[in-house]
Amino acid sequence: MALLSGVGMLAAGCGDSFKIPVLANLPDAMQYAVFGKPDIPIHRDDITKLPYATVLAKIGKGERSLLVLSRYDGQDLHYVSADRVAVVTRQGRLVKTAGLPRNIKNTYMNVRDPVSGQLHELSPNTRFTRTIDIDAENRYGVPITSVFETVKKVTITILELKFDTVLVRERNSAQTMRWHFDNYYWADAYDGFIWKSRQHIVKEYPPIDIEVLKPAA
Repeated sequence: MALLSGVGMLAAGCGDSFKIPVLANLPDAMQYAVFGKPDIPIHRDDITKLPYATVLAKIGKGERSLLVLSRYDGQDLHYVSADRVAVVTRQGRLVKTAGLPRNIKNTYMNVRDPVSGQLHELSPNTRFTRTIDIDAENRYGVPITSVFETVKKVTITILELKFDTVLVRERNSAQTMRWHFDNYYWADAYDGFIWKSRQHIVKEYPPIDIEVLKPAA
C-alpha cells in the first residue's frame, strides 16, 4: 500500500545540511506547524494543548521540526507534512518514509522486533533480522541483520519532562549494500517505550533523530 498519493520530491541536496520541513498533518492542523520553526521556542504547555500526538525530528545537523500524527495504520503511526513528507514508525522503529529524495518504502519482519517494548529488559547479544525496500536503485528485500547491546541507564529530558531510560545500541549490517550503521534507542526503563531514537533511513543520509513529545493514545 502506498504511503501517500502524489508525494512530490523535495528540492535536491541531502548531506548534513538536509532537514525535514516544518510538519503538520491535516489542513486544520497546519496552524500547529509554527511551533516547529527554529526561531520559535516550543514549550511543554504548547504541546499539551495540541489535539494530536507529536514528535520532534531532524536529519543530521539540520534543524528540529515538529511532526504531527496523521493516522494509524495498525501499529504504524503516520506523521506527515503539509507538503506530504511522511515519516512512519512502528512501536518506535522507523519503517517507512515518503517525499524525501531517498526513502524506505517498506520494512518486513518475521518475528517480533526487540525495539517493540523489549529493550529495557534486553537479553545479551540479542539478534534480529529484517528486510527493507529502498527506492534508491529500486532495491527490494534488502536483508539487514542487527545485534543489540545495552549501553547504560540514563535520564533524559524531552521538552521539560525527565524520563528514566535504557540506552541501547543496534549494530546493523546490510551486506548486499556494504552498509554498516548503528541505531540508538532510549527505551523507558519501566515498559520499554521508545522516547527517543537515532535511526538511519538509507546509506546516503545521516540518521534521523526522533523525540516523542506527546505519545499516540
